[in-house]
Amino acid sequence: RFACKKLDYIFAATPFIRDKFLKINSASLDINNFPMIGELDAALPWDKKNNEICYVGGIASIRGIAEVVEAFAHTTEKVRLNLVGRFSESDVEQRVKKLSGWSSVNQLGQLERAGVKDVLSKSLAGLVTFHPLPNHVDAQPNKMFEYMSAGIPVIASDFPLWRQIIDGSNCGVLVDPMNPQSIAMAIDSLARDPERAKALGENGRAAVNAKYNWDIESKKLLACYAQLSIKVKK
Repeated sequence: RFACKKLDYIFAATPFIRDKFLKINSASLDINNFPMIGELDAALPWDKKNNEICYVGGIASIRGIAEVVEAFAHTTEKVRLNLVGRFSESDVEQRVKKLSGWSSVNQLGQLERAGVKDVLSKSLAGLVTFHPLPNHVDAQPNKMFEYMSAGIPVIASDFPLWRQIIDGSNCGVLVDPMNPQSIAMAIDSLARDPERAKALGENGRAAVNAKYNWDIESKKLLACYAQLSIKVKK
């Protein structure tokens, strides 16, 4: 608190964090790590997509991997999971691979951005079903906005902040992250109705192009740097 009061600016990763620092220093600003427009948009025709759902990012117990894998044991549609990323806990990986839903998993490991783009382009939707922990409910996961940028619907945990984003943009389906059957129902609903999935994906892409993109955030950051430069010259 002592140090922050003396800073010219405080940059926070989310509005929630920004609001905490505003109580200490009025020159606190959120610079959100939103995607660059078009970076992950492969624009693959919807009828060319595979019957697959993807998860991209760090893989951990608190990020809902067990519930996600188990969900694929409850799906009625023939859908597979493209799992991109590394397990942070070896014991969790061993345990998850014993679940009945693992037979529906394509374990792809960590991929470069071109590989991620390819996976997103082939998938019907993207999963971000983190557990309801304090560091999650007010977070803004990069993967949520990357799915939107790629033009695929988001299957996300039903947290108040995430509901504002998903429902506000009409770009996905909200689920109980602790309930594999809830996740399975969302997967099936999108797999059965590709027209709806396509429309939700297009809504997400439009929201990124209009609001949730790095072009907007970078201008906020550069404006602060410009003000600091003027102050230094004075």
